[in-house]
Amino acid sequence: MAVAGSGNVYVTDNGNNRVEEFTSSGAYVTQWGQFGSGDGQFKYPFGIAVDGSGNVYVADASNNRVQKFTSSGAYLTQWGSFGSGDGQLWGPYGIAVDNSGNVYVADASNDRIEKFDSSGGYLTQWGSGASPDGKFGAFGVALDGSGNVYVADPGNNRVQKFTSSGAYLTQWGSSGTGDGQFIYPTGIAVDGSGNVYVTDPGNNRVQEFTSSGAYLTQWGSSGTGDGQFLGPIGIATGGTGNIYVTDTPNSRIEEFAPAVTVAPTHRRTSRLRLTTATHRSAGQPLHPMVAAPSPDTRSRHQVANRHRSMAAPRRRSSSA
Repeated sequence: MAVAGSGNVYVTDNGNNRVEEFTSSGAYVTQWGQFGSGDGQFKYPFGIAVDGSGNVYVADASNNRVQKFTSSGAYLTQWGSFGSGDGQLWGPYGIAVDNSGNVYVADASNDRIEKFDSSGGYLTQWGSGASPDGKFGAFGVALDGSGNVYVADPGNNRVQKFTSSGAYLTQWGSSGTGDGQFIYPTGIAVDGSGNVYVTDPGNNRVQEFTSSGAYLTQWGSSGTGDGQFLGPIGIATGGTGNIYVTDTPNSRIEEFAPAVTVAPTHRRTSRLRLTTATHRSAGQPLHPMVAAPSPDTRSRHQVANRHRSMAAPRRRSSSA
């Protein structure tokens, strides 16, 4: 999921192999895509990002490529092929674009981040599959205003932070249910103040951190009610500071108000937000939106296990 400068929200509907666009309040705008491997077609589209000009980039996971479109869905170009060489991809999942238009792709089954220019020209890469600093099983990727790169590393239950060229900076997180711990973190986003939001699907919550990884707050619990989740995966922030979460098994998008620090402590409390004459606090949904249909209502651990397997696509046989 991604939020454009206009405020419109783009969602990859991978079960229907399409992209859908909504207004910031959830009104349907348009869609494009269908199952296939041709231009503008998809096989399990997953990550999505929007650049400063409104162009839309989609990680087309099972086609092992990135596709680029105009804001209204007109096909522009693509790059990538199956493999582990420079510029090749094996199950790309997360994707982000920096202020210069460079594109960062979480190449999940190659356990790396690849960086491209806006036309798909290969620039650099970093990472490998392990647990030391700078190594990971990449899933989600996000950028801050300074160009620093944040990677959700679900296999190691942590977030890692890098410079725009891939130099390791720091990390945080461990396996568990406590503050700042994760069970298979997947989605990651950064707001205009540099705060980092991470979807923690195994715990059915979103956690918020400073840019250096200090824990701030969290929200969510298991369920189908407003503000609850059944394995939240994607996350994005808008220009207003609102936070959008893909609550995949509940087949919806939930929108939340931001929070602000009100006391000199590592915890944060919610800010009251006036929306259509109603005060809503951080962690309360503003506008739920429909996402991909799904009958899945599994427990948090089953949801986490499902996305573990999704993050490691099997190598295709020669007859595939």
